[in-house]
Amino acid sequence: MAFVAAFFLLISSALYAQDSDKKMDALFLNLSQVTLGPVSSNEEKKAIDTVDLEQSQITRAMLKEVYRSAYDLYKKGDFAGAKRLTAQILTIDPDYQDAQILQDAAINLKGSPRPLFAEHKLSVDKFDEGMEFYREGRLVEAENRFKEVVQLSPYNIKAKFWLKKCRFKLAHEHFVRGRIFYQKRQYKEALDQWYSALVLNPRYPHLQEAIQRVEMQQKNRDMNKKLEAALTLYGEGQTDEALKILDQILSYEPSNGKVRSLMGQIRSEMANQHVVAGRDLYRQGHFNQAIAQWKQATDYGYDTESADQLIAQAKDAIVKRHQELKAEEKSALKRRQEAIAAAKKRAERKKEKEKAAQTASVSASSQTAQTSSTPPLQTAAVSEEDKKASKQHYLLGVQYYMQHNYEQAKNEWILAKKYDPENSDAAAGLEKIDQIYNKGGL
Repeated sequence: MAFVAAFFLLISSALYAQDSDKKMDALFLNLSQVTLGPVSSNEEKKAIDTVDLEQSQITRAMLKEVYRSAYDLYKKGDFAGAKRLTAQILTIDPDYQDAQILQDAAINLKGSPRPLFAEHKLSVDKFDEGMEFYREGRLVEAENRFKEVVQLSPYNIKAKFWLKKCRFKLAHEHFVRGRIFYQKRQYKEALDQWYSALVLNPRYPHLQEAIQRVEMQQKNRDMNKKLEAALTLYGEGQTDEALKILDQILSYEPSNGKVRSLMGQIRSEMANQHVVAGRDLYRQGHFNQAIAQWKQATDYGYDTESADQLIAQAKDAIVKRHQELKAEEKSALKRRQEAIAAAKKRAERKKEKEKAAQTASVSASSQTAQTSSTPPLQTAAVSEEDKKASKQHYLLGVQYYMQHNYEQAKNEWILAKKYDPENSDAAAGLEKIDQIYNKGGL
């Protein structure tokens, strides 16, 4: 937007001598009323920065043209016009010193009945004031006054001579101060002084060589401090932070062999740490985490082929684990199915036994009588499984008997006798049940 303001200002300055004040005022653009508005994204900010950078040089060139127009008005005695143009210049660039000097002069001379005489007197007064400052040793103030005179009277040879002499002395003072700071190894302060001397007198003897030498020394000092910081972080185990600092050093000194060697050592150590950590995780069965560690090792320079072999081994282990889990799930499913079938079979057998027990309870009395009157029949040998089942039914009958559930106890003992006719305990239990029945205890 400063570019736009300068453009309109340039047009207005060119038309000033031809048009009225109203037309000129209409052409002036008040920069304080022009804004860019909110910037919505980083891309827009970058675009604006690029445009500003390209336009800044154009804006400065335009302001110089406007300043020349203002100076022409000043030399013609049109101090009001010069004041107006310089005010607009300072609105766009408040640091434009030449415009400030010209504006101050225009303000001092405005309304003078003899403008040319007043202009000459202003230059003479400023020159005399500068000489007074110079004799008092107030070189900065003297330099400012001589500069104002030269600005207002470019052909004033005497003012130019004393301005150059004043600047040489100021440059010498800055050079001496810089040398004192340099002897104290205060390189930054020394450079500040010598930069100031360079602005005042670019041809000061040996100044540029001194600046180049100290800049190199300052750079080496900064690099050494960074290197020390990197070594400290490395010693504290903060290797990533140390590597970042070393990268910064190499961006300034790509050929620094010492830094490159240290970086190689740190990266190699970090790579080995990740490889070892990956192997530990692999042995613990954490294959995915092991793969992540080996990939990080390659980021620090570990051999890619070796890392790929380790990663492939871990992936094979993952596939094998999936197969084992799948087989285990299949085996577990089979076991569950077999358990369900066995439970179903036991339930059916139990149901059959309960049915047999009910049938046996109905004919228990007649069976007992037949047993006492009829000689025992020859029975086949009882298997161990039947003996075990007979014993279990007997024990269940005892539990029912202790609970005074004689009917259920009788049924269990009948089943016990059915599995093992020679189970004397079950037979004795049935006799007790019969005695209870005969006595009317139920």
